[in-house]
Amino acid sequence: MPDRYDLIVIGAGPGGAATAFYAARSGLSTLVLDRQTFPRDKPCGDGLMPHAAEEIRLMGLGDWLDEPRHGRFSGFSMYTDTAAFRQNVPPTLHGPHGYVARREETDEKLAERAKESGAELREGLRATRLLRSSAGAVEGVVAENGEGELRFEAPLVVAADGIGGFAGEGMKVHQDAVARRQYFKNVDGPNKENLQVFITRDMNEDHAGYGWVFYLGDGTANVGAGVSTKALAKTGRNLKDFYDRFLEEPRMKAWLENAEPEGPAKSWSLKMGMWGAKRYGRGIMTVGDAGSMIHPISGEGVGYAIESGRLAASWAHEAHARNDFSASTLSGYEKQLKSQRAKEHVSGHALVNLVPNLHMLEPVFKACETNEDARRTLIAGFTGDEPIYHMLKHPKALAAAAKKIVRDKVG
Repeated sequence: MPDRYDLIVIGAGPGGAATAFYAARSGLSTLVLDRQTFPRDKPCGDGLMPHAAEEIRLMGLGDWLDEPRHGRFSGFSMYTDTAAFRQNVPPTLHGPHGYVARREETDEKLAERAKESGAELREGLRATRLLRSSAGAVEGVVAENGEGELRFEAPLVVAADGIGGFAGEGMKVHQDAVARRQYFKNVDGPNKENLQVFITRDMNEDHAGYGWVFYLGDGTANVGAGVSTKALAKTGRNLKDFYDRFLEEPRMKAWLENAEPEGPAKSWSLKMGMWGAKRYGRGIMTVGDAGSMIHPISGEGVGYAIESGRLAASWAHEAHARNDFSASTLSGYEKQLKSQRAKEHVSGHALVNLVPNLHMLEPVFKACETNEDARRTLIAGFTGDEPIYHMLKHPKALAAAAKKIVRDKVG
């Protein structure tokens, strides 16, 4: 007979591991299926914003975060076409620091915590379809390991398979951004205690994107670039071309002069912002990338994945307490998630998609050089600690930007 569980989680990345960790701790028998085996590389920028670091600490990994091989940042250095400025991490309940840790290690540690909490992790198994009764109730999943099919029973499933689309039609969202990163040794840039963010003309004249240098603590740096799929469509260029041109930017070229690449560059795609995704249905919820929980401006997803997994686990426990796995019950998960994160996600999504290109905001960036309050709000919008529309609280900076736009048009 098939093994039976209270909850099955598809995918053991940050969102799936967090769901399993909290669900098992609440007393639910929990199975996690992942098509890969750990450790495995996961292309990512590796930056953990303060709220993400706080979620990792809540899972008992605070000491691991502070190990010296990880980078620890206390601010941002931002470079645009006409502006350059530094700003400390904005003060929040999450603390004054973020971290840079390789996803290969982060994901493995989170999966270990899920197992330590009592969840069962089965690696090398790919979930292929959801099982439903004739009445539509979820009954479990079918998985395969290359040798045949296996069936696992549960009245509730959480899809945490990234862009895999296990949740099926009506819930899968289309990716609207792509990114590429490579590790380098001996990157010779300043202010290694900061995340280095580059909003270049090349990446933003036709829509939106940015480059980055995120320093780890072991002498290496994660160097990458990400652009919207609209930028690809408008220019006819591919991601590799944007990335290669970023490496040729004068400042980057100087920083990389004596650097040594560590392995090849790797690329991935993602859906930016929670807008447009459906994250619940009868007997099923989605978390992390599968639920489009990626910040629409920064592209950071680990913290939101863990947070959404923590909340999904709470609603899994609630559904079992009620013995009710209906969409109506599980809609509580979506409502709470939106209450927590909709402001910054929706406003960020609006900025990126309603402004024809981010190069238009160059006067705002220039104004931030001399306006510390505006600069702090801009960075808080990037970290996800404030909705980006809070920039409206700084009319002097916006007025200066508006004057420059008018002056440039008249000139």
